[in-house]
Amino acid sequence: MLTSKNCQGEKIEYLHQLILRLVGLIYAFAFSSWYYQIPALYSQNGLMPISKIEWYDLTKMPTLLQIGKNDSTLTLITIFGTLVGLLAFASSKFIKWYTFLILWVLYLSLYTVGQDFSQFQWDIMLLECGFICIIFSLTPVVGRELLRWLAFRLYFSSGLVKLLSQCETWWNLTALHHHFASQCIPHFLSWWAHQIPGELKKLMVAANFYVLIFGAIYFYFPTRFMRIFGFILQFIMQIGIILTGNYNFFNLLSIVLTLVVLDDHFIYKYFPSQIKEFINMPKTIEEFDLKKNNRIYKYSEIVICLYMTGVLIFNFFPYETIMQGKKLPFTVQDIGKYFLTEDNFTYFLLYVLTFFFFYITYFNLQKNSAKSTMAAILQTLIKIVVFIFMFSMSNMTFQQGIGIRQINSPIIPQQYLQQVQQYTYSFHLFNSYGLFRKMTGVNGRPELIFEGSEDGNKWLEYHFHYKPGKINEISPFVVPHQPRLDWQLWFASLQEHPSDLYLIHLVYKMLDGQNINAFVSNNPFQKKPPKFIRINKYLYYFTNVTEMIQTGNFWKRIWKSVYLPPISLQDSQLQSIKQQYGFESAVNKQKEQNTQLPLWTLIMSVIIYAFY
Repeated sequence: MLTSKNCQGEKIEYLHQLILRLVGLIYAFAFSSWYYQIPALYSQNGLMPISKIEWYDLTKMPTLLQIGKNDSTLTLITIFGTLVGLLAFASSKFIKWYTFLILWVLYLSLYTVGQDFSQFQWDIMLLECGFICIIFSLTPVVGRELLRWLAFRLYFSSGLVKLLSQCETWWNLTALHHHFASQCIPHFLSWWAHQIPGELKKLMVAANFYVLIFGAIYFYFPTRFMRIFGFILQFIMQIGIILTGNYNFFNLLSIVLTLVVLDDHFIYKYFPSQIKEFINMPKTIEEFDLKKNNRIYKYSEIVICLYMTGVLIFNFFPYETIMQGKKLPFTVQDIGKYFLTEDNFTYFLLYVLTFFFFYITYFNLQKNSAKSTMAAILQTLIKIVVFIFMFSMSNMTFQQGIGIRQINSPIIPQQYLQQVQQYTYSFHLFNSYGLFRKMTGVNGRPELIFEGSEDGNKWLEYHFHYKPGKINEISPFVVPHQPRLDWQLWFASLQEHPSDLYLIHLVYKMLDGQNINAFVSNNPFQKKPPKFIRINKYLYYFTNVTEMIQTGNFWKRIWKSVYLPPISLQDSQLQSIKQQYGFESAVNKQKEQNTQLPLWTLIMSVIIYAFY
């Protein structure tokens, strides 16, 4: 029978354990990040109180908060989720299917009520990955292929949608001229990355397309070395993104997904000894030690991969495009012709299915006695049904995400898949991906600056904990934490006028003299609230090295527009919104106290328990 020790012709007993334990850690990162933000965002006095959500039945709002509709339940979910995730990471004895079922239910409960602060691709990616990990813990061959398919969809879509969007910055390879400054929360290394010469940044964009599109295709190459090469490409790119951006757990989860193309032999040969000890891998494995490595063959593979990389990059992104700014030698129509035609896409989908069918039938049926053959066949059929269903559903959302109107579904008819999609949508089991379709901040990074005044003449600025504000300060490196309010204010800055309820509520809190220390790093009206609040939109730009040396500033900025005109607490529209949505007033409120449990003590207790 097929076990985690013998999956797709490659032993993955320890890889299987490593992936599941790392997913548990990422769950813990995600839950603990939410934990510290619940009072400010979801308590009775938060920006979007849980108690005031419009509730629906469980099929439309699948969440444990249906039992207790308050922020205390939400806090308990994040604590329990953090503890279970850490247990899964700390000890292999907690790597069970029900562990990941618990984590998935808890995070789905959190995501469902998160409202504006949970609408991110990495949240739904964690849900989809987490659900597949339930399957992975039960049947490694099915789980591994579903994770491989998820990794392929993530990377391939992310590369393709950038070109299909026809955004000029992607097509002329200047996206990184803007990205480091315009991303949500740039930090110190983002500023340094921005100083890289323009030609090199263009080459980096070209390499990015190669890694995302062709590197993802390498995951399905029949040769093991090419699959590993695909992993190396993605790993290098993800590390680069982590070092130059603040994308919480997203890139860490992306790396974990990419691990599925490896095997125990690769871990044994190339991973640090600390990791091998962590997953209890023996120091010597005779089977791996006896494998002969033909150096000539190995080096020839490396040369072929490097040659292929150079040829593909400079064929699609030639020297003239990078150095002289000429147009790319292909068009959007060419992309559709080579990647999105019905025949080509169908052939690829059938190849993916064949990739799965070959291994599962071969390793499930080989060397079985007559007595166990029927049982093996039955188990194989069940696994095939599970894989085909999950593959077909995710294939439909994948094609929808990259803009294919006529869905290619080789096995299950599209109309049946759409019916299932309607029933499963709330559970986010099958999603489409594709970040940065169009580059923002091309003409400068839009930034909202909140200002308060006593008399309407002298204005003082509020500055937040993470997003840019003061031009002589840069945001901290906070991975894997995601400050969700600061992220949402970045999205709000892309609009011309305020339309989000949480933003209006924040303005109301400032005017009402409520405690806003959870949101801002400085409150110039700590003793007495301002009579007026306004929001100006500025365009921020990174300084260059010379400007930094002369002024000490990371940023320079110019005023762009009034985002929210001066508004007072007595404003009729603000009072109307307050009454409609039930904003809490400082007069009717008791002094706020932080009643959260010290999470770090709980974390230490779990780690001590798991190891000792």
